[in-house]
Amino acid sequence: MNQELMGACAALASLMALAHWAQAVTTRAWGDGLRGAARRRAWATALATLVLQTVTAVAAAGPAGGAALVVSAWMGLGWLLVLGMNQWPVAARHWAMRLGTLGCAGCVVALAVVGLRLVG
Repeated sequence: MNQELMGACAALASLMALAHWAQAVTTRAWGDGLRGAARRRAWATALATLVLQTVTAVAAAGPAGGAALVVSAWMGLGWLLVLGMNQWPVAARHWAMRLGTLGCAGCVVALAVVGLRLVG
């Protein structure tokens, strides 16, 4: 799997983490945050996605490039998600989850390909 595709998947994965994070806190567009166990699951999903995204980005671009990719993806896509949440809250939630799921799936496939190359 090429490094550009791995980087794109790592960047898209941030939408999954950002959407879960936005559900766990009180936002103007999406209302009151989740409570109890649902809130802890949302935070855990956001953290797990961040780890998956970081590992994929580092595998694609090295430590410095991976860190820069993760930070810039969170900032850039987070800004776009906030804009979308304020204009189209329901559509923004659905598309952030869809694209984030696509990015996470791409990260898993990319890491599996890298792992198979290391073993074989």
